[in-house]
Amino acid sequence: MYETITTNIMVKNVKETIKFYEEKLGFQKILSVPEEGEILDFAILNKDKISIMFQEQNNLLGEYPTLKTEEIIPTFTLFITVDDVTKMYQDLKNEVKIAKELHKTFYGKDEFAIFDNNGNVLTISC
Repeated sequence: MYETITTNIMVKNVKETIKFYEEKLGFQKILSVPEEGEILDFAILNKDKISIMFQEQNNLLGEYPTLKTEEIIPTFTLFITVDDVTKMYQDLKNEVKIAKELHKTFYGKDEFAIFDNNGNVLTISC
């Protein structure tokens, strides 16, 4: 039986990614490897019911060489639900790069999308 799924995202710089998610989105670092230092190989961040793992590119490629590519090009989007999408949009619109403005979707939800510091698209909906 499945219990959880957590995204592990390849990034160039774990430390910069932690900073973006903490400062812009209110996530908290749960752990990193190493715990401190100039270069981090891995980190888990958490906010409410969401956990995301980030792993430094060369470190992850050591585990999965088939993921090697010249440039990290995101091939996914993260879909995050929140209780007040309008407030979150207002809070973020001048702080981050917007991928898609706040709008009503074809399935009736209000949502918008942003780019994180790695170019990943985070769709935020309620």
